[in-house]
Amino acid sequence: MGEFIEHVSDTSFWVAHYRALESERTDALFKDAYAKILVGDQAQNVNNLQSEATKWTQWTVVMRTLIIDQMILDLIEGGTTTFLNLGAGLDARPYRMNLKSHIQWIEVDFPKVIEHKQKLLKDHTPNCQLERMGLDLSQRDSRKSLFKDLSKKYSKVAILTEGVLPYLTQEQVSELSEDISQHPTFKYWICEYISPKSYRYLKDKKRMRALKNTPFQFYPEDWMGFFETRGWNLKKSEFYTEVSEKFHRPTPMPRFFKVLERIMGKKWAQPFKQMSGYLLWEKY
Repeated sequence: MGEFIEHVSDTSFWVAHYRALESERTDALFKDAYAKILVGDQAQNVNNLQSEATKWTQWTVVMRTLIIDQMILDLIEGGTTTFLNLGAGLDARPYRMNLKSHIQWIEVDFPKVIEHKQKLLKDHTPNCQLERMGLDLSQRDSRKSLFKDLSKKYSKVAILTEGVLPYLTQEQVSELSEDISQHPTFKYWICEYISPKSYRYLKDKKRMRALKNTPFQFYPEDWMGFFETRGWNLKKSEFYTEVSEKFHRPTPMPRFFKVLERIMGKKWAQPFKQMSGYLLWEKY
């Protein structure tokens, strides 16, 4: 990867490395034995990506993993049996989670990412029915064709876009929402949430220099409203800081924030504690 991430697919090593580091902790909040395998010799390259943003990235990867895992389990309990992971990266949920054999899990990502996973995990057996597809999701016609085929094959599908939307333009996210909404069988969508309060930090080139070649682009004025106006109903929201406190994990918040919270109160602090997280949407 060199000094900087060169392609958006390289961020998958970044994320998997932080999952591997969490798994090695004595107080690990989850175990992902496959992350280290998938990262391989890229671990040192990820360690070299030190910047002001990396401590936040490591923390958010852990929190978002917990949140998404629980959302998936909740959906399964509610009867969802098919999950379409768009931009799956080096995610290993079909292996590390007890998803049962009746669950259908479909991964889509760039062909080189899929080939990498196939090669390194060929001797490992997933806990569910797993299908992988190499596809550049920015190719809309190919994406629409894939969605059409899957919608005919599966009756109740949950879409997962983990760490995908920030790298897309507002127009691209709108088109993705439109393409998903074309199919009544695509009932749920798990995606990230970033409060506009965070935008000025994410647009800081020095702070985000690790993503120099693949900057964030999705900055809607109203993140929640963006999806609501496109026919999505918010079923559940979980925020990193609140989850971190629940599990007694320190957050990267500046120390003075805690002081201000004691002075100003919980009502004042809440918007800052809900600056980022994950959302579960249900189609109207």
